[in-house]
Amino acid sequence: MATKTWKIEKDLCRCCHGEGAFNNLAEPRTFLDKVEVYSDMLRECLDIDIPPVPGELCAITYTICNACIARLRDACNFKKQVQDCEQRFMTLYYKNAIQGLKPATKVKEEIEVSIEHAQSDTDADIVLKKEDEDDDDDNHFLGGDDDDGMSDDDLPIKPPKQSVSTMKTRPKPKPKPKAPPVVKKLKPPPKPKKAEPKPAKEKKGEEKEEFTLTVGADGKERFTCKACGKSFNLKPLFTQHYRHVHLKLRPKLRSCHLCNEKVLPWLRPFHMEECHGLPAPSCGACGRKFAFPGQVARHQKFFHMGESAHSCEPCDLKFKSRSEYNHHLIKHGDVKAYKCELCDKMYKWKRGLRMHMLVHNNIRRHVCHVCQEAFFQQSSLKYHQMKKHPETV
Repeated sequence: MATKTWKIEKDLCRCCHGEGAFNNLAEPRTFLDKVEVYSDMLRECLDIDIPPVPGELCAITYTICNACIARLRDACNFKKQVQDCEQRFMTLYYKNAIQGLKPATKVKEEIEVSIEHAQSDTDADIVLKKEDEDDDDDNHFLGGDDDDGMSDDDLPIKPPKQSVSTMKTRPKPKPKPKAPPVVKKLKPPPKPKKAEPKPAKEKKGEEKEEFTLTVGADGKERFTCKACGKSFNLKPLFTQHYRHVHLKLRPKLRSCHLCNEKVLPWLRPFHMEECHGLPAPSCGACGRKFAFPGQVARHQKFFHMGESAHSCEPCDLKFKSRSEYNHHLIKHGDVKAYKCELCDKMYKWKRGLRMHMLVHNNIRRHVCHVCQEAFFQQSSLKYHQMKKHPETV
């Protein structure tokens, strides 16, 4: 069986097989101040992974046309719209903030109908007798013969017209006395059930009570896991261990479409650059590389263009995120949110309360290596060394 040869003269759109001058699927493009990577959009929105082919056909066959870009962009926008609407609906639903309007029940009013009494049989007989008497009187005045020699007997006999009132009708039964209209009592609307407060769900990765904090002789903290007994010098290391090992919340690995290696999502661009020569998203001004194109845009706006939506008016400082801005605002306020339960002292920062609790527990982590005297804070140890042991400073 003969096979047909497909000759490609220009770029080939992998989505519609059209030929022309098209855009590369993996190259970042800017549209309305947003950086788009079409291969990532296909993967995230439609769950379609289009791999580039090796060799000479890689550059001309790994492209997408403008028509398919517009349809892909609409699909991504629609997916985001559905997700946002569904999230808002479920949020209002669980807060009992959605109410349905119940149609009010209407009571039909009874229409009063007046019924005239029909004539009885005796009344109808009296009317008929009177009509017969009137007919006899009329015949008395009629002549015997007409001028034409025709008698009344020769004329056609017409049946007498009976009026509706003189016709005998069957008497209608007398209506029964009307009962007073029954008014239906409306049932009171059911009282809305009070939503019982749902038990607070434990957050995934909650590790507050899953470790024991111990301080060694050298003054260093150790975070020991209650589940397996492993200890760590830093709390973030214990958090990562607890989430990955005991809660099974390991990040999902994504396979490379050019080789059999599996990498983390944020390490995939660096893997593609090191192993396959595809450049990772980078800043054109300083050359810094990032995992995602959106990070490049945020980096350039903040560090190179000086744009920030979170700026402090008293000190004219700018911040990258709202969390950093809110953390900075504590310096300008007099609110002390952290209170000691033993002596009622208040602190602005959680770190200050943590250092204060070391005094109550008599935990002196900072030890002088010359005279072995211990202190609560690092600053106290430095002051001691400057006064007592200046040669060691």
